[in-house]
Amino acid sequence: MAAEKNFENRVKKFLKDRGSYFIKYWGGAAYTKSGVPDILASIDGCFFGIEDKAEKGKPSLLQIVHLEKIRKSGGYGVLLYPKDFEQFKAWVEHKSRDHPWYVGNVELQKQWKQRLEKE
Repeated sequence: MAAEKNFENRVKKFLKDRGSYFIKYWGGAAYTKSGVPDILASIDGCFFGIEDKAEKGKPSLLQIVHLEKIRKSGGYGVLLYPKDFEQFKAWVEHKSRDHPWYVGNVELQKQWKQRLEKE
């Protein structure tokens, strides 16, 4: 859990340093909705849901479904691992839905969804 928290802090610092608005969302507490991404952000006027994971972290099916809903509504739903952080930071500068990194991230989410639906 400490590895994920450390990574989350790096993501939040990056967002803060570039002047983005964001909140850390704690799901599962009283009056909160489960599966909502860890970080909800406005980056250059675009809505982001960022689910950050430690290197070997496993998302829940509900987390993947929320990221998918964010994408379908016009926002960016990202499943972010430490190994992808530098690519994520570079991608944020342009935010293209056709960018290879983002396309690959969406594909990764689809693969997780298929695996999790079988469990």
